[in-house]
Amino acid sequence: MTLIQAHYNPLLPTLLMSLHPQPTAAILSGRKIIEYRRRFFQHPFQAFVYTTGSTGALQLFLSFGQPISRPTTTLIQIDTRLQTDATTNLTTYLADQGVALPIKSVATLPHLSREQLRQIDPKFIPPRAYFFLDKPDKQDLLTHLLQQPCLSYRKIDWKSKYAAIQEFL
Repeated sequence: MTLIQAHYNPLLPTLLMSLHPQPTAAILSGRKIIEYRRRFFQHPFQAFVYTTGSTGALQLFLSFGQPISRPTTTLIQIDTRLQTDATTNLTTYLADQGVALPIKSVATLPHLSREQLRQIDPKFIPPRAYFFLDKPDKQDLLTHLLQQPCLSYRKIDWKSKYAAIQEFL
């Protein structure tokens, strides 16, 4: 059995971020390869993802390439070539400027509920945006997450995708 740790890069910052159920489902299906945020961390990173909602749980470990900060009109052009999110949603959400986060790999792990995560870190609260897991006060939680079984793993080849959007980079 492979553990999530096999896909962990100790040289990259490790975040915990939240997503709504719809984007999580789209990532799992392979339809979503870019996550958009108004503002975000500006370097390549890896993240555990907590899916929000009444049945919220942590279930994904993703690696991200270099974030792309651009005006929303440029991000919509990138999206049209690679992903086809509804442009009205992006315009409404991002306003004038945003950040595209290229998803480079997707690993799934067993669902860990908020209650299960609080057994490891009694102060655990799903983040509104993100927080860093590679801080001393989060070490127990990070260690626990890295020891979870990897149920599936998929690498996303960005070579051709970057070539398709080269004019916007």
